[in-house]
Amino acid sequence: MDIFLNIFFPFLLTGFIYISLKPLIMYLTKIKVMDMPKKRSNHLIPTPKGAGLIIIPTIIVSIVFFIYFDLINHEPWSIICLLTFILWVTCIFDDFYNLPSIPRLVIQGLCVFIAIKFLNDEISNLAQAIINVANFDINKELFNYFLKVLIFFYWLWLVNLFNFMDGMDGITGFQVCTFSMGIIVLSIFGSLPNENSYIGIILFSSFLGFLFWNKPPAKIFLGDSGSIPIGFLISSIIILSLIKQQNFIPTMILILFHFIDSTLTICLRALKRKNIFEAHSDHFYQKKIRSGSSHQKVLEKINIVNLALIVFSILYLYLGVLSLVFSILLVFKLLHWLNGENEKYK
Repeated sequence: MDIFLNIFFPFLLTGFIYISLKPLIMYLTKIKVMDMPKKRSNHLIPTPKGAGLIIIPTIIVSIVFFIYFDLINHEPWSIICLLTFILWVTCIFDDFYNLPSIPRLVIQGLCVFIAIKFLNDEISNLAQAIINVANFDINKELFNYFLKVLIFFYWLWLVNLFNFMDGMDGITGFQVCTFSMGIIVLSIFGSLPNENSYIGIILFSSFLGFLFWNKPPAKIFLGDSGSIPIGFLISSIIILSLIKQQNFIPTMILILFHFIDSTLTICLRALKRKNIFEAHSDHFYQKKIRSGSSHQKVLEKINIVNLALIVFSILYLYLGVLSLVFSILLVFKLLHWLNGENEKYK
């Protein structure tokens, strides 16, 4: 059974996604579910969107399969899979009919709220641990409520990171793969629960199959039906590591580039009094592409940093905050390069 789950199953999953996406590309092209080039777009030709139609249900079924064999805990992953499915269905309508941003955000917020209610006991334990360590003289119930509000907005922000950053060929696929590699290694080191290694295998195998079609030049995009649900799944892993006090920072380091790029971009838009809910192309990597760099070149730089972040995530177990500082400096070094003018325009 171990040989099947650790060797054959990943190959089957990658092969299934790879083979299934070919007819999906043809179908989406036929019914004209396309991402049309706009002024803010980084692609020049109409490209099918909606790879999430196949990838997300495949991931959900795979996680349920592992839950059945008690390799992934029934709680909380059953509820997380259900909420992921709800988001997936909602986002299918968005891919086909372009739903307004506010209803989408409300549904995302509702899913996060339900997840937090389900994790109430773990959050209460975290609140008590913080009070004990910091020696706060504060009402526990009040602090517990305050912590839930913080986690709600943090979780909602993490969900949307992958949607915000899904604006370049291959960027989301490679980020999911490097994140998955990271949690697999952290699980092997005993720093995360063993179930995370199985979740990592599922995510990595699925998105490896997707990358065959999404690497530059992309033949299909993930679409909201993929980016929002995968954002919820990955953010769930991160939030669980936080509230269960299981090496949250090493897990967070794995998506540090996505987190810092998106957070800085939104803050800068807010300072310029731009609508932060409006679709835009102000991310650092998007500016670099518009300055003349190819998708391939920008993606290679980002991938190198994301691979380095896996190393820093592991080193955090030994170096602590020093590894986090190096990770942040590395990401800002990349952002500086992305924000620079392309050589051929100088």
